Amino acid sequence: MARSTSSTSGRSSDAPRDAIALLKQDHRTVSALFDEFEKAEEEEQSAIAQRVCQLLTVHATIEEELLYPAAKEAFEDEESEDLVNEAEVEHGSAKELIAKIEGMSSDDEHFEATVKVLGEYIKHHVKEEENELFPELKKTELDLKELGGRLADRKFALMEQMGIEEEAEPQPRKRSAGARATRGSSRSKSGSKRSGSRARH
Repeated sequence: MARSTSSTSGRSSDAPRDAIALLKQDHRTVSALFDEFEKAEEEEQSAIAQRVCQLLTVHATIEEELLYPAAKEAFEDEESEDLVNEAEVEHGSAKELIAKIEGMSSDDEHFEATVKVLGEYIKHHVKEEENELFPELKKTELDLKELGGRLADRKFALMEQMGIEEEAEPQPRKRSAGARATRGSSRSKSGSKRSGSRARH
């Protein structure tokens, strides 16, 4: 346990603060990819679909291994536990579609339709999780920050294991902030030099 916590310590500042924030971020990433798939040219669709399937596989794994067992333990009534059971069943159906897509090529007659059906299925699943399961989780005594840390650990480990590139948006923003400021100041200095030289002429 201690080893996995330290392994992501470098990423902790970029990772969402709690389990729900992390999972919602995953939902937005995949939703954007489904939108991208619909607008993409046929030759680009295969790579996007592969990315979607990989990210959904990781997302489903961390939910099944960590989120759902923790939720069942935290919930005290059958109704809330049923939300988890439904989510698990939905995962099973989504995995069947993912396996089907991974076994297809982009020129398959039903390739695009199958990806779109998966997109609709995931949209429904996300809506239920975010509108029903997550609000119920917030009412429990579950430590969502601690769970978020474990979800992030497992997510990055799986991505590394599967050779999936991370979404690199958060870190470059942080790293380049100082660089932008430096560039901005150097631009303003060079701009003032130019304006000064123009004034001399």
